[in-house]
Amino acid sequence: MNSHHKSSIRLLPGGFCVSTGSFTNIAPGADYEARLEEAILNLELSTGNEDFHCTIETSRMSLSPTTECDEAMAETMFRLTLRDNGTDERIVHETSADGKVRISFGISSELYHFLVRTFQYVVFHHPVMELIDSETAKDHGEETNWMTVKATQGTMSVVVYKDQSLQLANCIETMVTQNRAYHILNTWTQLDLDVLTDTLYIIGDQQEVQTLKYSVSKFIKLCV
Repeated sequence: MNSHHKSSIRLLPGGFCVSTGSFTNIAPGADYEARLEEAILNLELSTGNEDFHCTIETSRMSLSPTTECDEAMAETMFRLTLRDNGTDERIVHETSADGKVRISFGISSELYHFLVRTFQYVVFHHPVMELIDSETAKDHGEETNWMTVKATQGTMSVVVYKDQSLQLANCIETMVTQNRAYHILNTWTQLDLDVLTDTLYIIGDQQEVQTLKYSVSKFIKLCV
């Protein structure tokens, strides 16, 4: 493996970053995918026989219980739930570490096949599943209701738990703090969380965490 790069990449709206944390911006346009693929090739990532981990930060996702539907039904649910975006889309599935829930998410078929051809052993991830697995591993003690938000450069992942059970998982594509604060407060209201007794956890990029906390702590008392 090239000592300068790790075998992982995060594809965000408007570009990508490798595990070193450096972000490569790709301007929008008709040939966006071609320029994205060229930029990835220029990194000269070498993985050998190791898995290449690719995280797709996209709002085009749906959640389903693994016990009640298989991947074929999950894909049908995805296509019924989300509006057709007019592209040839490959639906990828990822299951939580405890095997209880599945996230189905979309990636351009062209980009999907490019990644498989280029890196061969590709494992696809979604940031919301990272958050779900992290929450499952935590000990929340006697806490029953909470929301956890992770803010990254291009997206915001949101999970909500009531009675210690997952109620909602979502990914919002926005870099604007005001929009992120709106989605947090709107989701909090829709799920009927208590502004005095339930907890909001905000993690991720430290600068954005502090800005978001300042915006929403005016309305939610337990904001940590």
